[in-house]
Amino acid sequence: MNRLLIRKMIKRSLKDYLWEEENCTLTDEEWRNLEEEVLRQINEEGQNEAIYSIIQDVVYAYFTNK
Repeated sequence: MNRLLIRKMIKRSLKDYLWEEENCTLTDEEWRNLEEEVLRQINEEGQNEAIYSIIQDVVYAYFTNK
């Protein structure tokens, strides 16, 4: 799966939490970790169809674990 597409979907999910793109102060490492977690879950669960749900879960976990 294309990382640029995943990042775009993560940004869209972040907006659900009222984060605006210009205020999104994630480091490169944090972006990489979010992307890798999404990819890991997609591959582990074999659920390309559930990408949106997986991204929502990963972003939610990111916010609740901070």
